[in-house]
Amino acid sequence: MGHGVGILPDRHLGENVPGTSLLDDLHNHGAGPVDALAAELKRGKGGVILIPQPSDSPNDPLNWPVWRKMMLMFTLTFGAGVVGAFGPIIVAGLEKVAEDLDTDVGVLSKMSGDLILASGLILLLSAPASVIWGRRPVLLLGNLFLLVSSILSAVAKDVGSLTTGRIIGGIGMAPIESLVSATIADIFFVHERGTWIAVWSFALLSGVCGVSIVNGYLIENASWRICFAIEAVLIGVLLIMTIFFVPETAYVRQTVHAISDLGVKPGLGSASNNSSRSTFSSDEDVSVEDKTLDIESSRKEVANTFLQLIKPWAGHRFSDQSFLKLSSRVLSLGASPVIGWAIIVFGTSSTWLVALSVSVSLLFSDPKFGYNIKPGPVGLISGVGPFIAAFLGNLMAGPLSDWTVRYMSRRNGGVYEPEFRLLMIIPLIISTTIGYFGWAISASLEELWIAPAIFYSLINFGQAVGGIAVVTYIVDSHSRFAPEAFASMGIFRSFFTFGITYVITDWISSQGVLRTFCTIGGINIGVCLMTIPMYIYGKRARSWVYRTSWMPS
Repeated sequence: MGHGVGILPDRHLGENVPGTSLLDDLHNHGAGPVDALAAELKRGKGGVILIPQPSDSPNDPLNWPVWRKMMLMFTLTFGAGVVGAFGPIIVAGLEKVAEDLDTDVGVLSKMSGDLILASGLILLLSAPASVIWGRRPVLLLGNLFLLVSSILSAVAKDVGSLTTGRIIGGIGMAPIESLVSATIADIFFVHERGTWIAVWSFALLSGVCGVSIVNGYLIENASWRICFAIEAVLIGVLLIMTIFFVPETAYVRQTVHAISDLGVKPGLGSASNNSSRSTFSSDEDVSVEDKTLDIESSRKEVANTFLQLIKPWAGHRFSDQSFLKLSSRVLSLGASPVIGWAIIVFGTSSTWLVALSVSVSLLFSDPKFGYNIKPGPVGLISGVGPFIAAFLGNLMAGPLSDWTVRYMSRRNGGVYEPEFRLLMIIPLIISTTIGYFGWAISASLEELWIAPAIFYSLINFGQAVGGIAVVTYIVDSHSRFAPEAFASMGIFRSFFTFGITYVITDWISSQGVLRTFCTIGGINIGVCLMTIPMYIYGKRARSWVYRTSWMPS
């Protein structure tokens, strides 16, 4: 199905394309009567079929009590805010920091690129490690690296030592940023993920925006080193919270039904029987007796004790695949049309936002651009509006994303397609287009600071909404390989951002604000429009990934 809502059907796998799933069989008019197997499927409120299907084990993260999930998410969202603040921690006062270290703003902006490149490249190691040994040890190591980085940065005596500290911080940021989406996929069902990804995204953007509000005045009236000292304290708190409230979420779940993890029950698609690599091959190769034993075994499992939950490592591997193979999977996933689209759309949009944040201090602090504002007010300009915009964007986008999934699935005969998530790109292209062109015009005309501040906030609103669309689309399309998928996107995105931070200050100086950001706005429109063919051909793209021998399957 899917062609009734603008998505072209797949000729090879029919409805057995990974990612396509039966979400609401009450509206599945083409599937015939609900059989005994469908009647046994576990469901949530309103009869929504739970995807993936949880096991009967008390140790299955999908079955964890609500309080444990809430404490885990509280810790991860707190961590997102702390990590979000780490990147632009001194952006509001770059002119002041440059003066203190006897350098210039261009050198410090390049330092941001070094941090982001380090956070991208380390994903080649952290993503495979999280698949083999679990999420928890990688998150703990990330916290330790961030703590060391903040301390080194606080006592840095020159640009070289500060750069070293920031690069170590980039290594620590990577797992905390990339593994949260995979962790959400570990503990929540498909119809719940949009809301929780929005909560995490809001915390991340709050850190990015909120840090400028406070640190602008700290840098102006005290010292930029205090900013890193406070960050070190917050990371220490995060480390303690992670130890006690973030147990291992990786789990090897026995397949209970064919619908387990985003696959539609055989019989819905006419082409399913002709597939040489059926979505359900793993289920079909197991006897009914073996499956019964697996289910009974999971039911007899004893819940892990608190001491078992807080161990740094679970004590066993979650995958038998080699580290090298999993690292190569990170790179090969970049050839997936889904990941390729995400790299181009989300990678470029987030890169432009980084470029904009780096240029804010330059534009408002340097007298040659007409403003000559002190670090404190610059922090307010770059923090308050974007913070409010991020709050509104995530408040709207999370619930709206999940509602859109349920609404479109019912229009599609009860069948869910991950491409439904892409509809959230519409507010992204509208708000960022207005934002970039508005910023370019108002800043070049040296309008009252409130005008560019409003347009800057619109860009952040669009990024908040669009980010949720990208993350949920990747999670639902490549749920089995979420850590590797986000690592792949993060690596390629880091190259974009690294490059732009090395040229943005010279670009603005030579071309001017108007031409620079009008160019960025035009590129942004072009890449966002690539979502249209992705929506139409997305199902066929997912089928191609599954049927291609050298791609992860």
